[in-house]
Amino acid sequence: MSEPLRREQFDALLQRLATDRELAGKRYEQLRSRLLSLFEYRGCAHAEELADEALDRAARRLQEMGDEFVGSDPARFIYGVAWNVARESFRRRAVVPLPDRWESTSAAPPPAVEDPERESACLDLCLERLGSSERALVLGYFEGEKRGRIERRSALAEELGISLNALRLKIHRLNGRLRDCVLQCVERGGPVAEEAAS
Repeated sequence: MSEPLRREQFDALLQRLATDRELAGKRYEQLRSRLLSLFEYRGCAHAEELADEALDRAARRLQEMGDEFVGSDPARFIYGVAWNVARESFRRRAVVPLPDRWESTSAAPPPAVEDPERESACLDLCLERLGSSERALVLGYFEGEKRGRIERRSALAEELGISLNALRLKIHRLNGRLRDCVLQCVERGGPVAEEAAS
């Protein structure tokens, strides 16, 4: 949270809302109520704190801008500030207290590859099981390095007539199939045992 709002900053906000102090106070409460609804609708945790934070930031900024602020109603400006506050809140990690006597059980490291040659042979076998167009797509997607790889991926998406996100999704699905195939192959003893089983 930022530093507390100074009196002159709050007064600058009220002055922008209305020249009559009582009317300005009512408009402030209405704005705060709308911001609360906005944060709750967006699913933000601690909507009240976020509404106050948005109003405080807007007040500080309006005081800094002084006469540079264009317009008679700062509500749109305040909603813009509120949207930024909401986006920041989505990025923050929620702090969840751990239960008493909690002991860390760190995730086990991935199993070490016992036989890299078997795994490589299984990957080759699984790639062969893909259709020729899928195999070419996967190999093309991971081809090249750095900038060349990025350009290659853009070209692949263009060739297929799909967006880069759609291409990533397609590759993600193909990788999942390959990973499952390779794991099963390794568990069964490699390509020779795999071919004998099928």
